[in-house]
Amino acid sequence: MAIQQKIRLLIVDDTTLLRQGIKSLFEKCENIEFVGEASSAQEATDLSESLSPDVILLDQDMPGLDSVEAIKLIKERVPRAEIIVLAEWTDEERAFRSLEAGATGYVLKDINSDNLLRAIEGVCNDRTLMHPRFARQLVERFRVLAREKNGKDGFHLGGLTTRELEILLEMTKGATDREIAHKVYVSTTTVKSHIRSIFRKIGAKNRTQAVVYVLKNGLVH
Repeated sequence: MAIQQKIRLLIVDDTTLLRQGIKSLFEKCENIEFVGEASSAQEATDLSESLSPDVILLDQDMPGLDSVEAIKLIKERVPRAEIIVLAEWTDEERAFRSLEAGATGYVLKDINSDNLLRAIEGVCNDRTLMHPRFARQLVERFRVLAREKNGKDGFHLGGLTTRELEILLEMTKGATDREIAHKVYVSTTTVKSHIRSIFRKIGAKNRTQAVVYVLKNGLVH
């Protein structure tokens, strides 16, 4: 989703002070439009349809509806909405479940305002944003999976080639097409072609689904 107009932002947290704090941070940002706030996951699912936010900042720990279930419901009602989970601390399994449910970001609440703004802008430009410690855990899982799935014919899970798996690893890190092209020494056009092939082979619609698919299969086995 390319940024053409202001990013419509919905904040979901059961702490009033945190909601107001985030709102005050972005009130003067020219490309952010604060469209509403919710104090519960259930309220967020109801508001998401009427407000049509581009990005939802969703607290991981709230009373009532589980955040993972909330993500699923929101994505069913507003598929285009990007969801960034805000967590008090890194929780590998909950983060993985959040991404699997449809979230495109997972950051800690101690993130500074500049990085949070970059995260909001990033998910609107097809990037998956994760806290560095969690990202390293995902990458390590991915590497183990790659070694386990490497067959004699040179193909991997889902029929991915070695080059496609390499590109998928970079996608796990949140790299852009340009960054991947620089890393693997090919053109951005070639990278885009590989990514389309990856999506087609594993039935993914976007980068997050592609990464989660591979990691999920690795965990299952």
